Amino acid sequence: MQEERENLAARLLEEVDCGAVYLDAGGKLLFINRRAEELLHVERAKVLGKRVDMLPLRTPIYRVLSENAQDEPVEVSIDGSVIQVRSVPLGGDSPEGELFQLRDISHDRKEKRQREEFVAMMTHDLKSPLTVIMGYVQALMGEMPSKMDPSLHLFVKEMDKSAVKMLSMIDDVLDAYRLEAGLLQIDRQPCDARSLLEGCCRDGEREAAVHGSYFLSEICDGIPTLDLDEKQITRVFANLIGNAVKFTPRRGTISVTSTIEGECLLVQVRDTGIGISESELPRIFNKYFRASGAQGFKGTGLGLTISKAIVEAHGGSIRVESSAGKGSCFSVLLPLHNERCSFTP
Repeated sequence: MQEERENLAARLLEEVDCGAVYLDAGGKLLFINRRAEELLHVERAKVLGKRVDMLPLRTPIYRVLSENAQDEPVEVSIDGSVIQVRSVPLGGDSPEGELFQLRDISHDRKEKRQREEFVAMMTHDLKSPLTVIMGYVQALMGEMPSKMDPSLHLFVKEMDKSAVKMLSMIDDVLDAYRLEAGLLQIDRQPCDARSLLEGCCRDGEREAAVHGSYFLSEICDGIPTLDLDEKQITRVFANLIGNAVKFTPRRGTISVTSTIEGECLLVQVRDTGIGISESELPRIFNKYFRASGAQGFKGTGLGLTISKAIVEAHGGSIRVESSAGKGSCFSVLLPLHNERCSFTP
């Protein structure tokens, strides 16, 4: 029975798409599967039964098996390919041997490099000319009171507003790629969180007034200085408040409140807007997902995905409660003292 199990395990390891090499406690090579032969350019008949120190020094198999890859995976370059190596001791407190797992991650590395190049291209080719346009629009706005015909004032203001929206959409797309590539940067600095929230609320109140909605805010006292990336956290609350305003009809209400909950700051953005159906709530933070009720409203479907990533990168948590036709409440928890915060189930 034991022999049958060992034979079955060997057959299974032979079929997996991951290279596998097994050394006994004395460093003798007892097993190597087909995929490991391909990755290491070796024939099993020439290496089985040999100790690692008996293998030629410059061969890929010697280089891989002499790596200490138990604590963290190690990447080894072999003939232009990048092989990720991870080893696991077998046998508990008295190891009987060591299993090496090999994966070819060359394709992943190539895709990551292409994404980084795409982000760099987008940054230069889209943001640079848009920044120039915005500069000239700002210059025109500076001339409006005295040197520009009043009939043109509205056109210039709309140009400025549209340019700002376009820049925001480009930033969303860029950050979605940065998020996938693990390049989204968080620069923590001591931050006056109360002042940050009040600034977001002032902007939200002006936006709500244009939409004909009511805006209420209640920011609590006693919020300590927090280590935050001010720009990124401002972006989170600007997005949540902007969504609340956008999806709330005229004469609706948007409210922003904050409280200290233990070692966390809780900020809630509520609205009486279109809401989200129960079936769609689990996907609301997915990239590019837009609720069925949001059809017809402008947006990229990236804002909530990026907001969630930013909050979690600060050790916080975000959740939503909503019902279709009855509005939504987005809640954000941020740690006060660099600890992690999460909502209880």
